[in-house]
Amino acid sequence: MRAVRRKDTEASSFSTAAVLLSELREECEHVAALVRRLESSTVPVSEQERDEIFGELSAAVVHLHVHTAGLDELLCEGE
Repeated sequence: MRAVRRKDTEASSFSTAAVLLSELREECEHVAALVRRLESSTVPVSEQERDEIFGELSAAVVHLHVHTAGLDELLCEGE
């Protein structure tokens, strides 16, 4: 009976980690897109657009920080 519970817990941890990693990938892609917009030399951004991008980047960095808290422990549990 314990083996079944352990497998259920491991499956749940794996599922949670998979979802978190997917969300992490999406947020990282969003950050990369924002950085590309800032670095783009073909489409210069106005000062207002630049400020908006920096605001989005700031929010994304905070989200990444919060989102990844404890992720390393969760991933290690799955090993």
